[in-house]
Amino acid sequence: MTTNAPGKVAHELIALLGELTSLQESLHGVIAVKLQAMRRADVEGMIAAAHRESELTTRFATLDASRRDIVQRLCDTVGAPAIEGGRPVRLSTLCKKLGGPAAESISKLAATLKDRMLKVAESNRVVELASRELLAHFKCLFEAMVQDESQPTYSSGGGVSRAKGPRVLDAVG
Repeated sequence: MTTNAPGKVAHELIALLGELTSLQESLHGVIAVKLQAMRRADVEGMIAAAHRESELTTRFATLDASRRDIVQRLCDTVGAPAIEGGRPVRLSTLCKKLGGPAAESISKLAATLKDRMLKVAESNRVVELASRELLAHFKCLFEAMVQDESQPTYSSGGGVSRAKGPRVLDAVG
């Protein structure tokens, strides 16, 4: 390989890390839109956001596979092992071997990407908690609608009686 090969591969990694960071920012925005749709009980909005989120995560997985390939090639060009202790080499370790302005750029972009990924993870945690609360609420509503006739209810006179007639869920379909 030529002496410029590490620099060329490093610039490929820099470009890719920038694209991955941008994708995480887009994903964070879509998750915020999904949360807003959840707050409004906008089912179509939630579905549209979930669809867009799926597209972005698929694209991220593709780019991440490219990142692993580029890191492997960069390891080959600088003579660093791609696997250390059974795990993929850390970018910080690779940057020490690479040195120079490209290594600084890679380090900064990797830190920014990590920050964006943590924000996405936190937003996803909020979505998960909201979804659990909604599910519990809907379960409660459903149980109230399908109560069996053995459960006592209060009559119009204030006494306890058994429900007469069809259950609510049977009456509305």
